[in-house]
Amino acid sequence: MEVLLARLENPERATPTIHVAGSKGKGSTAAMIASTLTAAGLRTGLFTSPHLHRMTERIRVDMDEISPGRFAALVEELWPDVEAVEGRGDVGRVSVFELLTAMAFVEFRDVGAQAQVIEVGLGGRLDATNLVTPEVAVITPISLDHTAVLGDTVPKIAYEKAGIIKPGIPVVVGRQAPAARKVIDQTAAERGSHVTYAHDRLQLEHGPVQTARTGRSTVQRIRLRGPSDDYEIDLPLPGDHQIDNAITAVVALELFAKRRDFKIGPDLISRGLAAVRWPARAEILTSVDDAVQVIVDGAHNSSSAAALVSTLETLFPSPGRTVLIYAGSGGHDFAATAREFARLNPQVVVTRTRHPKAVDPHTVADALRRDNVAVAAITSDVKSALREARIIAAAGDVIVATGSLFVAAEVREALLSIAPELYPDLRGEMTTPYEKPVLISADQPGPNARLGAG
Repeated sequence: MEVLLARLENPERATPTIHVAGSKGKGSTAAMIASTLTAAGLRTGLFTSPHLHRMTERIRVDMDEISPGRFAALVEELWPDVEAVEGRGDVGRVSVFELLTAMAFVEFRDVGAQAQVIEVGLGGRLDATNLVTPEVAVITPISLDHTAVLGDTVPKIAYEKAGIIKPGIPVVVGRQAPAARKVIDQTAAERGSHVTYAHDRLQLEHGPVQTARTGRSTVQRIRLRGPSDDYEIDLPLPGDHQIDNAITAVVALELFAKRRDFKIGPDLISRGLAAVRWPARAEILTSVDDAVQVIVDGAHNSSSAAALVSTLETLFPSPGRTVLIYAGSGGHDFAATAREFARLNPQVVVTRTRHPKAVDPHTVADALRRDNVAVAAITSDVKSALREARIIAAAGDVIVATGSLFVAAEVREALLSIAPELYPDLRGEMTTPYEKPVLISADQPGPNARLGAG
């Protein structure tokens, strides 16, 4: 990545940066920061991953994803440099994520962005994004995630996330377990970086949070108190964890504004946070009047699943049954994630996404059964799972699709008539891990499973 960016005249250095790492909440926090900088009138780049429906979602300017034409032009522009880097033979091949990261840096430089918010892809220390020297580093809550790559304990993972801390650069930190906090503090001390724990600086005003729902929109009205400013915010993302993310985002914005010597007061911050749109985060896809509610969320580890359960209990204090559409992805502990939903006593429909890292649904179902999680049905694809969930659900029930952003994306595509973006494989065929949707009986898994309706 160093070699590639050097060939491109180091575009990562052209734009003042806020760099965001963490196990959960980093995408939402990055979006809140970018939305607010845009509301403040700054030309703002936002780079996030993964995408929901289109690759172009990963690179945004003023919260608008770049056009397919511009995306293609960037690939064409950078491709000779990719070939030159790989042709050296001594630094390996340029991955898709590395190319996308370089494309984002080039795009933000070329449009004259005044700020760029860069979300870490995986970990931090060795991530492709970690060649920036930010104005502010941000670390959202750390928990067990990607353990095969980052390590099997919170301190090991925290070490990787803390790798984005640069000498002398301030760090804003969200809520952390003591084991993660210790690693962050030690790394920051070694590098002479001041740490601000966001919840020590800003406090949520005591009292119940007012939550209002109109149609598919849910807004939390909160008031934050700080040493210099108070903030009244209508946050269009549900859940206590999103309030935590908002607190982290506001503190990061305060520090960024101070370092760049511009004013971003409570009114602009309130406006920016009210405008943020970040789908598949406890997103309700049905109207308030629908008999069965459908919610999608990208929870992919036990901590994010626990946050989702708490959010569901707030949104639906007296629901009927919960029907869970669930799929596993490689590299995640899908059994531990599903276990968090046990207190909802869900009817679980296990399925599989189109993603290449999707885990076989029978493997997921077996793991759930070992944890005494009841499996109502197994399907080979998400559309079939949604149909089966609707058969199971009765009036007053809630259907929750989760396990990864890929599950959430495919349910959104089915319900909102979004055309999926499928990619050709090396043979020129459209990638799909299955030929046709089938329903596999939960009590007859395996090669002799019956084909279901539809």
